[in-house]
Amino acid sequence: MKPITTLYLLLNEETFRLVHTSDNGLAELAHAAKADHGDVCKHATTAVSDEWARGIYDRIVIVAGPKTLGEVRHALPAALHSHIAAELHKDLVNFSLHDLTAHFATISAI
Repeated sequence: MKPITTLYLLLNEETFRLVHTSDNGLAELAHAAKADHGDVCKHATTAVSDEWARGIYDRIVIVAGPKTLGEVRHALPAALHSHIAAELHKDLVNFSLHDLTAHFATISAI
């Protein structure tokens, strides 16, 4: 059976990261420099849309604090909403890939 490939969007008011599952655990795709809050959501949703368009992911997980989560949910294209498998209400942007694995462990079973 093909493993589930997940695209993770982690963001806060200053920056965002794209991470995905790989054969070796988690791998970094993109890390944006600090920007104005409105720009972060805009850049993050564009990056997720572009990455999703590659057609290699099965689901999306969004990880952000409650306020930012609401804003990115609103900014994300409607076509991607049905692919969101989970949302974590935490700011994990600055966590290492190794530490993120523990936070995402419960999502893997979904």
